Amino acid sequence: MITKEIGLGIHDFKELIERNYYYVDKSMFIYELISKKTDKVTIIPRPRRFGKTLNMSMLQYFFEKHPNQSDNRHLFDGLAITNYPEIMEKQGKYPVIFITFKGIKSSTWEGCYEAITLLITAECKRHGIVLKNSFTDEHSQSIFQALITQKASQTHYEQALKFLSEHLYNVYNQKVIILIDEYDAPMQAGFEFNYYEEIKNFMYNFFCAGLKDNNYLEFSVITGILRIAKDSLFSGMNNSASYSMLDDTFADKFGFTEQEVTAILDYFKTPIEREKVREWYNGYRVGLPKYDEQRREYFTMIYNPWSIIECINQKTLGSHWVNTGRHMLIQETIRRASAEDKENLLKILDGGSIEKTISDTIVFRDVQNDSNAMWSFLVFTGYLTWKSRTHMVGETKAWLLAPNYEVLDSLKKMITAWFVSYGIENTFKEMVTALINLNLPYFEELFIESVMASVSFFDVPKVHPENMYHAFVLGMFVSLADTHVVTSNLEAGKGRYDVAIIPKDKTKPGIVFEFKRKLKKDPTPLAEVAKGALEQIDERKYTLPLKKQGITSIAKIGIAFQGKEVEMAFAIDVY
Repeated sequence: MITKEIGLGIHDFKELIERNYYYVDKSMFIYELISKKTDKVTIIPRPRRFGKTLNMSMLQYFFEKHPNQSDNRHLFDGLAITNYPEIMEKQGKYPVIFITFKGIKSSTWEGCYEAITLLITAECKRHGIVLKNSFTDEHSQSIFQALITQKASQTHYEQALKFLSEHLYNVYNQKVIILIDEYDAPMQAGFEFNYYEEIKNFMYNFFCAGLKDNNYLEFSVITGILRIAKDSLFSGMNNSASYSMLDDTFADKFGFTEQEVTAILDYFKTPIEREKVREWYNGYRVGLPKYDEQRREYFTMIYNPWSIIECINQKTLGSHWVNTGRHMLIQETIRRASAEDKENLLKILDGGSIEKTISDTIVFRDVQNDSNAMWSFLVFTGYLTWKSRTHMVGETKAWLLAPNYEVLDSLKKMITAWFVSYGIENTFKEMVTALINLNLPYFEELFIESVMASVSFFDVPKVHPENMYHAFVLGMFVSLADTHVVTSNLEAGKGRYDVAIIPKDKTKPGIVFEFKRKLKKDPTPLAEVAKGALEQIDERKYTLPLKKQGITSIAKIGIAFQGKEVEMAFAIDVY
């Protein structure tokens, strides 16, 4: 008999427990955290909607000592952590500072700064009654009043963690636990909306004062999506350690394990095949591979908890997680990717995998101009995972792939959104239809129209201008994925063709593309360069693989470009 409900969107641990919502027991996070006695500051990056805020809320209710709040020990009745009396002795014994930055997405530095000061003000007020009569000098009293009335200087807000810690210590005679949730949300907004230096400098001062030079700190836990490196946020902090999805530590404390998902699906009698649920939402590798006796394979995989909760709530499979957040930074990163990286993305969209070097330290300014940074970014934001990896000194080599159907669907929709956002979606669809029906003159007309309309949107790069055309290839793949296989830069005949569109129904026509870039100093007319591209298809026998598959009608298309100028030459072979 079902007695509990799904607490959809509830991130407050106390509310979840007291209202008797279904709770997947992650209380052993407390045990693992306490058992690691060496880390003063613990940084835990995980993708969006992986249970970070709920876990941080649980830590607050476990550790916090507050004279104006009831004892929270009852919240942990029946949970695994109660089996460890030495850990339970620490329950309700510490002052706690808890700040979550998860809602900060302002498009301006002024708006971001105001939102941060409001959060700090709210936390100061939460401790206001405790601290009201604790100040031994007028200067401290005036700073506190300025903080809670949002009239403090930026310096005082940057020093707020240390200021609160000192005075809470004076009240409780106990060092303070500091919990910072989604610390990188303002950093991502700053990068996206061009106030990155301002937010970086603020957060550096904020963390240094509160975490590095704070003698009143017991320990701190920080969560976010990314571990931001080389941006000086945690520079000089020899008291911190980061545990990303590459690490075993905390591997099963964020996200749902196979056993947890089986239990919750059974409890709510969810009428969906378990294997279908696995295909849609499982697949995130965390930590090192371990052998699973039941499934007889090596894997450490985690489900996205939000997707599972929504799947149970709606009783249907679908793209639940990807619809809960903004994807602008992801879209822009993929859009700006090199031609080679777009080809690799094409392989992933086709269900394949690629080998890349990844690192769990992200440098925002490198994400859109460094290939390894881009792939690492996609892994640690949850859009890719690895099927295998090897760690060498200073780097990790991994075979990357999409974790599940939900993410594959999301990536394809992002690519489609490129064309939607620039108002050429209908033209693009019409162009693809003309192509597969071999109406090549009309295809040429629409192709040139689409290129001219979107040239500024795709930002034709000076070094690799063919990058824009690979964006069109990705768009074609998304449009044709159900009926065709789109391959790029594969060996064929005596060389490598640029793009081939191969029908799954071999009675339908196939298409082979060859792109040629005309250099500024080249006096050859652009139309002649296009003819040269068409001739290369024949000379190097690029159609041979399609012939071997039994395709009897093959369109050959040579495309020449110089910046936004395009010429096309084409022919159709029938066998």
